Amino acid sequence: QIKIENLEFEQLMFHQLLSAIPDNIYFKDRKSRFTILSKAMMEWFGRKKINEVIGKTDFDMFTEEHAREAFEDEQRLMETGEAIINKEEKETWEGGKITWVSSSKVPTRSSNGEINGIVGISRDITEKKKTEMILNEYRNNLENAKRETDNILATVEEGLFLLDKDLKIGSQHSLELRSIIGDKNPANKKFIQLLDGKVNNSILNTVKDYLDLLFDENNDESMLLELNPLIEVEFKVGRKKKFLTFKFRRVNTSSGRADQVISIVSDVTKEVNLARTLKQQEAENKRKMDWLLSILNIDPTMLKEFISSVHEELDQMDESYQKLSATSKELELIDSIYRSMHTIKGGARLLEMGFFADLAHSAEDVISNLRTVKKLSDADLKKLNKQIKMMHQTYNELKELIDHIGKIHDQFRPKRSYEHKLLLNTLDRLVKSLNEECQKDVKFDYKNLDGSIIPFQRRLLIRDILVQLIRNSMYHGLESKNERKALNKSVKGNIKVSGYVTDNAYILQYEDDGRGLDSRRLLDKARKSGIWSKDEINSWSDAKIYETIFHPGISTAKEVSLTAGRGMGLNIIKKKLEKIGGEISILTEPTKYTRFEILIPIEQDN
Repeated sequence: QIKIENLEFEQLMFHQLLSAIPDNIYFKDRKSRFTILSKAMMEWFGRKKINEVIGKTDFDMFTEEHAREAFEDEQRLMETGEAIINKEEKETWEGGKITWVSSSKVPTRSSNGEINGIVGISRDITEKKKTEMILNEYRNNLENAKRETDNILATVEEGLFLLDKDLKIGSQHSLELRSIIGDKNPANKKFIQLLDGKVNNSILNTVKDYLDLLFDENNDESMLLELNPLIEVEFKVGRKKKFLTFKFRRVNTSSGRADQVISIVSDVTKEVNLARTLKQQEAENKRKMDWLLSILNIDPTMLKEFISSVHEELDQMDESYQKLSATSKELELIDSIYRSMHTIKGGARLLEMGFFADLAHSAEDVISNLRTVKKLSDADLKKLNKQIKMMHQTYNELKELIDHIGKIHDQFRPKRSYEHKLLLNTLDRLVKSLNEECQKDVKFDYKNLDGSIIPFQRRLLIRDILVQLIRNSMYHGLESKNERKALNKSVKGNIKVSGYVTDNAYILQYEDDGRGLDSRRLLDKARKSGIWSKDEINSWSDAKIYETIFHPGISTAKEVSLTAGRGMGLNIIKKKLEKIGGEISILTEPTKYTRFEILIPIEQDN
């Protein structure tokens, strides 16, 4: 009687397992015909009645391609008795559908030991195969990538256990469960206690509520699947952290009551980490694509000039930084680094390379704060070094990207006439862009700037000077439309540029008909700077007051922005001109105009 009851109990558990387990389980006879199937297997075939499958073979379910391979494997297994373990199979269905499963098959034997069929279990790995294909795209070596992905997927193991209504783990569980959850004997332990200290407390409190809902037959089980709090949950095992996914399904009695819940737990640590890596790589690829789209719209000549200019400025910054730790002239060296960073930002903005300009502007913020420090500490030097390294890194990445799209900066050799024309067109485009940004209406008159007489060796210097002056005019030199109207001035502002050659110099003239320089504001800035004494300032003429705009930190802008306000742009121009023996002078009249005249020595043309 006891044996019969045990047998009945085993049969009940067997059928409950077949009904509840999400894996596809099936039995076949010697001719590979289906004899017993799990509920999940029936759903896999899309059949509702067992009679629609019993007695059929894979040839009735799949195309010849898959059915033939599976049939030959099974016949070989029944001849040799050698099991098939975790074989990845591609299932091709009628209608073109393709799925992937991981299959294990072992022989079944009669009471006298003869093989009379097979039992198989297959797990759907279609999504894992899709993930594997995606991962392959991010590997330079497709063969190695596939092998690595297969190895990762092959090591994923699962734990199987039952929970009763008291949320106690049953006495029967898979061996994999022990290693996955880090407990050598989880049987008969409270599930909540087992999770305590291994998952976040907020999740722990939710798990009990979720399982209580799952045991309530009045709740729709399929709806509850989306509420599962233990999907890719961080799990602590000793000092290690894993990511585990628990899946729960009801085990209903014959009366329809859910007395138990069967759970499958999988270690998805590698998949989660790979997904995070993919996400980071996708973000990096998007960043590089944005860069690519940006530089593809830039004339190759200007791009080449910008790369060369950045390289020179970075060298200058490196040299100044090396001197900082061994000299007392800290402010002078910081200003030198600042000027180089400002030059890089100006070039990037001219080419509409926002990502580079933003980075340089952020670096300027850090360097600007360091200018107020009396004595730089080691921490200050580290901050400064970090900004320089970030610029180096971005420069190297940008240069590498440019190399990949054709080595433009090495191969392009334009005519000088084209470069002069490009310079003027670029400046015109800058004015139009700033018109929109500053909501102004400004005409750029460069008809008297003959590109053919611009000294070729000074062309980049002239470009930098004009870019800085144009930005100053547009940002805070020229009034808004309403301001100009109130002053009885033409609503349209004007910027005029002209140039001519003397015996040994090129004379560049620049003028805007804006508000002119505000001597009172400049005096206020000079007093607050602490650079000059009160008596010295009181003795200044208007011309001397106006010259303060060439000093670092002196600006008429009301606030600092990406465009202007730090008082370094004109200082950069002044320094560059002094370096080659050039000069710059100012003439201005409040509410009328501001005019600059720049003398640039001419080098001998090679």
